[in-house]
Amino acid sequence: MQAGVPSAEQVNQALARVYTRPELQPQKSGALDAFREWRRQMFARLGEWLSRFGDLRSDNPVIYWLVIGALVAAGVAIVGFLLYSTFSRLEERGAAPRPVAQGPAVNARARTAAEWEDEARRAAAAGRFRDAAVALYQALLLRLEAAGALRYDPAKTPGDYRRETRRDPRAAGALTAFLRGFEPVVFGGRALDGDGYERLRAAAAGAGHG
Repeated sequence: MQAGVPSAEQVNQALARVYTRPELQPQKSGALDAFREWRRQMFARLGEWLSRFGDLRSDNPVIYWLVIGALVAAGVAIVGFLLYSTFSRLEERGAAPRPVAQGPAVNARARTAAEWEDEARRAAAAGRFRDAAVALYQALLLRLEAAGALRYDPAKTPGDYRRETRRDPRAAGALTAFLRGFEPVVFGGRALDGDGYERLRAAAAGAGHG
């Protein structure tokens, strides 16, 4: 053997050391790479399905339009459910309307129901029908509390009071009739005129006052 020439074993050892270097190791695929591969496969399958679905329009138009109708109906149902859930949460979580007050906030219990009704009449006479409606709401709650139909709490929402009065059909009916016209004005921004206020006052009178 010629001096200075490495043997086959030495060559193999040297190659083994070279191939064990970190930069020559296969890269491990991380979670992001796995997600990208999954996304690529999903888009590929979606494209393949859409291509076949497009062919269905000419091959079997009846089935094609039935599928389209089912997809549209499902989409409408989902949107309707989301809207219903959103508005339900807004109703249940919405804060109770602030009492009518001049200057610092007024605790509703600091006034009697009769005083709130007087405030409602004054606000209505001045054309401030929304303020009048809020005052009438406070009076209605205090009257219903005095009748034992509910327990007044400024933190409660109209939805809370609805549930609380279910055991008293007369109180529940009066409150529901009042809230039907009250909530769109206070929470929905609907305008309120004199006729609308009179309807609210009549609904409050259904509980034996107003």
